[in-house]
Amino acid sequence: YSNDWQMVAKVMAGSVVVLAVLAAIVSGLLRMLQSLKAVLGLSGRLAIQSLLQHGRTSSVQIVAFSMTLSVMLLSFSIRNDLISNWQQQLPAQAPNHFVLNILPAFKDALVNDLAQAGVVSSDYYPVVRGRLLAVNQQPVTKRVSKDSQGEAATQRELSLTSVAVLPADNQLTAGQLWPEQQPNWVSVEQKLAENLGIQVGDQLEFSVTSTHFTATVSSLRSVQWDSLKPNFYMIFSPGTLDSFPTTWMSSFYLSSDHQALINDWVQRYPAITILDVGQWLQQIKTLLKQLTAVLDYVLYFALAAGICVLLTAVSASLDQRLYQGALMRTLGASRSLIVRMQWMEFGLLGAISGVLAVSAAELLRWLIYQKLLQMDYQPVWQYWLIVPLLSVILIVLTASLGLRPVLNQSPVRVLRQ
Repeated sequence: YSNDWQMVAKVMAGSVVVLAVLAAIVSGLLRMLQSLKAVLGLSGRLAIQSLLQHGRTSSVQIVAFSMTLSVMLLSFSIRNDLISNWQQQLPAQAPNHFVLNILPAFKDALVNDLAQAGVVSSDYYPVVRGRLLAVNQQPVTKRVSKDSQGEAATQRELSLTSVAVLPADNQLTAGQLWPEQQPNWVSVEQKLAENLGIQVGDQLEFSVTSTHFTATVSSLRSVQWDSLKPNFYMIFSPGTLDSFPTTWMSSFYLSSDHQALINDWVQRYPAITILDVGQWLQQIKTLLKQLTAVLDYVLYFALAAGICVLLTAVSASLDQRLYQGALMRTLGASRSLIVRMQWMEFGLLGAISGVLAVSAAELLRWLIYQKLLQMDYQPVWQYWLIVPLLSVILIVLTASLGLRPVLNQSPVRVLRQ
């Protein structure tokens, strides 16, 4: 469905690794429980003995529940925290509006209006719309893979700009900005360059309206796209784009108390376009909620399947548990002792599942935040209490339903059968 076999392979391989690691951890934890028998009461010793007696089944159940709960927890966290955490990490008064299509004749007047209103804007950049046609005389269409960043960038016009000094949100990764102070040098965003196989020294051909021109790649650079400031795939040396029709763009922060100013500026400068980032983020939040809600329904079915597996496992061992319970009651064990033993056995199973679920979810959140999104990771300590507790309650209640015959049937009848 994703049409991305590489991503699917990575997800499947990662899942296999997680399953293997969880299985090894569960096996080690069950062995560690053996050492606790000496310090526990009778019901605790009996619970651990029963858990170890059904060790393979217990391991499968713990791994299944912990995997399901961890994915549910991750889905919940992303839906509720991801965009909020990203917004909190933005600088105070980070730009929340983009202004585009500023005609050169109106640029100074708009800058003055923003200054009079006390609005702080980012740098202004000249923009020329153009297409990347070829790399070293080879059409770019032969260098891109389907649905890649390169295809998206080559199937439309790009916003081209020229600067003398590299923007603050850009860092050189190869080459130097302008080896010589002359036109027809270009700096290329690193990921796009990797996708198209572009290297320093390559010749790129562009088209602006009906005019073609070439530029030499002087450098590659990384771009902080989430800075909410203007950023570009292609940046040219000063003078390269001077002969082409140019508009200007910038971004600025405007508080909700001054939103009425936007209408005034749009009426005064009809050509400009002002984009409200807040509306984008609200749409993204809505989309994330819808997508994760769909995922949650799938995970609810997975959790229900886990409960069915637990009931099936209890049913499969019911004869053995009936016989064990009958012997214990015949030898003088009270009904309450057997109940406590059952609750402790499945309570341990639920607690281990819950702790492993939180551990896996927090590890995945750390990987997503730190490695994928380059955001600060903040652990959610409440999960370490809430999730194991809910897991214990769910598993104990489910197991209690399946184990009612152990308590309800008379020991004499069970032993005769």
